[in-house]
Formats: sequence, C-alpha cells, structure tokens
Amino acid sequence: MASCGYTPAEIDEMMLHDVVNLFAYWRESPPVNEILKCVYRIERRPEHRRSTGDMDPSGIGGLLARFPTGFVRLGDDV
Repeated sequence: MASCGYTPAEIDEMMLHDVVNLFAYWRESPPVNEILKCVYRIERRPEHRRSTGDMDPSGIGGLLARFPTGFVRLGDDV
C-alpha cells in the first residue's frame, strides 16, 4: 500500500485530475510518515535473501543471508 492509503491497483486506475488534486493536497498536508522519514533520514533497505532451499533444516542459511558480516547492530531489522 502506498503512503497515501491507496493500493497500487487503485493508483493505476486514477485519472490525471485525481492525481493532480492529490498532489495539491499533499503540498498542504503531506503524509506524516514521509515527513518523519525525511526528518530522521529513515530508509528501508531492501532485504537481500539467499535461497536456502530444503538443505537447511536449522535455518542458519537465512540468518547468514540476513546478517552477512555476522554482526547485529542496534537499528538493524530483526
């Protein structure tokens, strides 16, 4: 879901004048989550997951893929 509350399918179906009106509204009242991301410089990093397959019953391969350096720091997605 986009930060505006619309699903991607709903956004695809919007008419141009609806999008222009939405942008005009955002100039006056931008989405709070977007403001906070800018203020605190928060960005969601894409997860890089390796396929562990069926040969990893312990799940250690998934942990290694998620924390390739072996270090878990405060602020890392857990």
